[in-house]
Amino acid sequence: MSKQNIKNGICAGFILIGFLDGFSLLKLGMFHGLLFFAALLLIIELLLGHVNRKYQQKDLKFLQKLILIIAGVELTVFQFNSFHLLDRNYPEIKLDLTKGIVNNFDFNSHENIASGQTSFEFPGIDVPIGTISFEAESNVSYQAVFSISIKDETYSADYRYNTANAVVLKNNVRSQTVPCNFSGTVSDLKITFNTSEGEYIHVDSITVNKPIAFQVSWTRFCILLLISMSVYLLTCSEVMKKSYAENEKVIKATAWVFTAVLMGCALFLSNSARYQNPNHSITADFHSDNGDQITKELVDAFESGQIYLWEATPELQALDNPYDDSQRRIAGVGYPWDHLYFDGKIYSYYGIGPVILLFLPYHKLTGYYFPTVWACFLFGCIGIIFMTKFWLCFVRKFFRQTRSSLILTGLFLMQLSSGIWFCFSAPLFYEIAQTSGFAATMTGAYFLMSSNVIGDGVISKTRLALSSVFLSIAVLCRPTLAVYCICAMLFVFGGFLKLRRAKTDKKNFKKNHINYALSAFVPYALIGGGQMIYNYARFGSITDFGIDYSLTINDFTSTQYHSHFALIGIFSYLFQTPSFVERFPFLDAGWTHTFNPQGYYFVATGAAFGLLWKAPVILSYFRAKQAYSLSDSRDKKLYTAIIGAVSVAAPLAILISIWESGYGARYCVDFNWQIMIGAFVIAFSVFQHCKENMQNLLNKIMTASCVFSLMLAVAQTYNWTLGNYSIDWKASIMSFGRLFEFWI
Repeated sequence: MSKQNIKNGICAGFILIGFLDGFSLLKLGMFHGLLFFAALLLIIELLLGHVNRKYQQKDLKFLQKLILIIAGVELTVFQFNSFHLLDRNYPEIKLDLTKGIVNNFDFNSHENIASGQTSFEFPGIDVPIGTISFEAESNVSYQAVFSISIKDETYSADYRYNTANAVVLKNNVRSQTVPCNFSGTVSDLKITFNTSEGEYIHVDSITVNKPIAFQVSWTRFCILLLISMSVYLLTCSEVMKKSYAENEKVIKATAWVFTAVLMGCALFLSNSARYQNPNHSITADFHSDNGDQITKELVDAFESGQIYLWEATPELQALDNPYDDSQRRIAGVGYPWDHLYFDGKIYSYYGIGPVILLFLPYHKLTGYYFPTVWACFLFGCIGIIFMTKFWLCFVRKFFRQTRSSLILTGLFLMQLSSGIWFCFSAPLFYEIAQTSGFAATMTGAYFLMSSNVIGDGVISKTRLALSSVFLSIAVLCRPTLAVYCICAMLFVFGGFLKLRRAKTDKKNFKKNHINYALSAFVPYALIGGGQMIYNYARFGSITDFGIDYSLTINDFTSTQYHSHFALIGIFSYLFQTPSFVERFPFLDAGWTHTFNPQGYYFVATGAAFGLLWKAPVILSYFRAKQAYSLSDSRDKKLYTAIIGAVSVAAPLAILISIWESGYGARYCVDFNWQIMIGAFVIAFSVFQHCKENMQNLLNKIMTASCVFSLMLAVAQTYNWTLGNYSIDWKASIMSFGRLFEFWI
């Protein structure tokens, strides 16, 4: 028998044993599943080896090694606590609850009798304790928290209180057992838990020194493998070193796969909002008789032929200053939060764009109100899709010779740092405004870029007109976005320059200019004019959107601008640093720093990270002068003006204007990607003139920043959205975090 046949026989035998383990036909106790994991890895390695022998691919060879490395990490680092009881004699003991000193606990129901503290005390236990296990579950929470106090050989006269704690997650067997690092014999043990009103924690058993079983996670393994392999491909693969022009199909395919994954994440976050209602269903969502300020109140008003929502109550009208929240509260006057009050009537500040495009037609057709959660998902995904389309169009037009890896990391950073992720899991009318504005702005930006008014290519008047339509609609969704319509005029000017340079006869020259002007300006005139008429009909001014008349946190008719307030927003959105924490997701998006404002500043959401940390590429603005000098384009003055307007002036104007509303994480949807696009123009322009070793270094820095941005995006979204999950979803999310908290 040949050596190859022997080798094949050994592999087949090992795989067979592994599958016996996987189907529980082999009893391995705490090591159950370990051989099955190894068998599947062996199959994968054999298949990759066969393919690699045939094609001799360097990347496949690295993948083989990487699988083995991550498997080693999975079986050692992430099984850290499974080795906890192996080096000492720890007798496993199931504690008899009836023989302990027990307070506030019913042995028949195995639950606390009343709210407050429940305790179990076991004096004279006299055994070393390496683990404590709780079979327990709360009736109203995703977790049951136990505090553990002990007397051991280092502290024996009294309890060392709260030495350890156990957070037992719903439907998570692994969380039932916690490792304990006590010293020597534990003489006395005390366990307590606290419950709120109406909460009951069911405790079936408490066991000490129960072994922590090996628990291999394919989810964890695949995540680590995907991230590690992605880093390798972006930094070392020969394919990714090729330019966009050489690698266009691969880049497009990768970009759209990534976009599809992001849409899946958006769906997950949207469902987290829906699942708070235990009776949720798709049918119920789309057959709703209720809605909010945008989905229902504006729809009903328009169907009734009126521009106001309803008449204000006499009590509200009778106040000396109805915009003063303290007067409303002291007088006990009811009012609709974040609505507008003007001349005895209640209005909506929020844009009519999504109402006209979606909510009103849907109600007309079905008689029901389109659900907010699905509207935010729809608009958000449209924005995500058109961000990818915009990016691919942008790099195809201006950076075809840029390295493929940089093109992909640029897209990753743009999508991860856009801020749209704050708008899915807690959708209200605020998020409708943000997501619809984001969708319209991204769509308009794509058509503007692809219209060829700047760069090479024949100008498409149809695409130019579509860009004007969508950028105008963006203002109807969110008035703040009007600054980008102003910026778009620089693109339109660029198109006029191209027409002027074109060699055409006088008749066609005039015709082209007229048609171009009509395509560029008519949509703005019609849609913008409609908004102005709507403004005038409500407030007597074509430029007044009504924000000053808000019934909200403050009297906006009297608030005064302070630079300190503006600087709070600038710091929070651009510079606030993350901090490390020992729990998933390991980076904390803490509360917003207000720098002792000595006045009233509203913080809506906290969860602040600066864009500098999510996308360090913005540091390339310090190389703007160098990028300008390196450019050989005859239109570089125009392009500089465009970058200055779109990526600096407009975002800064929005950042400063936020002072009145205070800090809200979702506001960065209005300016993050715009700041980044200018930074990428500078970075890519400089990169193309660097030596190869510097290009390799910069590419690695970009890849590292992409991984860090992913961590920050997960952390900030997680910190902002966790409170919006249902009990079961919270338990699932916390269980996911435990996959990486190997020390717990």
